[in-house]
Amino acid sequence: MFQTSPRQARLPRPLPMSTLRESKPRILIADDEPLIRSTCAALLRAADYEPVEADSAEQALELLADNPVALVISDIQMPGNQDLGFLRELAHRFPGLPVVLLTAHPSLDSAVQSFGLAAAYLIKPVDSQKLLSTLRQALDQYQTRQVVEQNVSRLKTWTRDLEQLSSLASAPAGAGDRLAAQAYVDISVHNLAASLQDLCRVVSTLASVPGSSRNMRSLELENAVRETVAVLEATRRNFKSKELGELRHRLQSLLSPP
Repeated sequence: MFQTSPRQARLPRPLPMSTLRESKPRILIADDEPLIRSTCAALLRAADYEPVEADSAEQALELLADNPVALVISDIQMPGNQDLGFLRELAHRFPGLPVVLLTAHPSLDSAVQSFGLAAAYLIKPVDSQKLLSTLRQALDQYQTRQVVEQNVSRLKTWTRDLEQLSSLASAPAGAGDRLAAQAYVDISVHNLAASLQDLCRVVSTLASVPGSSRNMRSLELENAVRETVAVLEATRRNFKSKELGELRHRLQSLLSPP
């Protein structure tokens, strides 16, 4: 007899674009100047962010250990950030976490060193609208990257599930076993189709919103979708599923040039 495994019976749903925006984004302000911190915190609260404050790199790292944030605003000359040590530690512990650097003493050397470690490099005094615009852009790119990465992982899981189901559907068996196998396959294929429908909506959102961070040309997501389409094509003879056929066409259309 065939038993439905929890993973195949209830496939994980793809992560929608709204998931990462359900609560106020928490932003860490790391600066040794109290006035800068308080002014920045007030600006963030007014813009519906949740600010967290630290006066040194050491305190910032302690806060981050227990309180994840969506972005860090850091003074480039803050205690503990000699030779951008704080930024390097952030990159090591929290890969991909966006950092906006503030400095009252800009230099070519600091700008070059911060390249690749920070999402933006702003000069004090910072215009409030410029800061908010920079934060929105950095958060948007970070959140979109998370959506893409997690959905790529789910696509790979679904592709493996589909290949396993295809093998099960084509395996020789007795009449009773064939009926049980077909019932199991039908349920699993239906669940898979529902999950891929959700994925289609996510991909459509990424493709339709202007901006390179959300463009369907995100190579990793595009390749994962292509792999799924290839598996759907290769296994279609084993599944009498109109749902999967329609999904294959929808995914193919998402890969087509506009």
